[in-house]
Amino acid sequence: MASALLLVPAALASFILAFGTGVEFVRFTSLRPLLGGLPESGGPDARQGWLAALQDRSILAPLAWDLGLLLLFVGQHSLMATETVKAWMSRYFGVLQRSLYVACTALALQVYYHVLGLGEPLALKSPRALRLFSHLRHPVCVELLTVLWVVPTLGTDRFLLALLLTLYLGLAHGLDQQDLRYLRAQLQRKLHLLSRPQDGEAK
Repeated sequence: MASALLLVPAALASFILAFGTGVEFVRFTSLRPLLGGLPESGGPDARQGWLAALQDRSILAPLAWDLGLLLLFVGQHSLMATETVKAWMSRYFGVLQRSLYVACTALALQVYYHVLGLGEPLALKSPRALRLFSHLRHPVCVELLTVLWVVPTLGTDRFLLALLLTLYLGLAHGLDQQDLRYLRAQLQRKLHLLSRPQDGEAK
């Protein structure tokens, strides 16, 4: 009972942190530039605007596409997450069941990109960013290294596995001066954007 009570402050702190992060995200993105020109909600102008929008085919058609794409993504996630589908996939695909789930998720996202005319996601990145990605390991590898090394006991087989994967991840992580200059430029750009005064603040 006492140990369970000790979890209450930690859970409360986690909730406050998550809630505060959400509030800060909303404040940071600032919806005022998007909503500034709209009439007050609930007024007669707002109701007329909604009625006009619901009768405008140029608005309804994109909304229908958005709804269809959302239902495709949600439906794929929900259907393939059911116990019945997972049992069927495990029976016929075995250990590849999870890989098939991820592949179908990627396919749903590719349909989304195709409909919006966005093409390959990486095609939107600059050549300097693509060059960096080819030299940089994914941050999730830090989690993998933590799981491999931070254990109470390290047997010979576990040590060999951790050592080989650490060498593999380390050798593939080869940033050079050009990558570092790109990262430094991106950091300066973000710091410059964050230092700019927001609308309504004193300049």
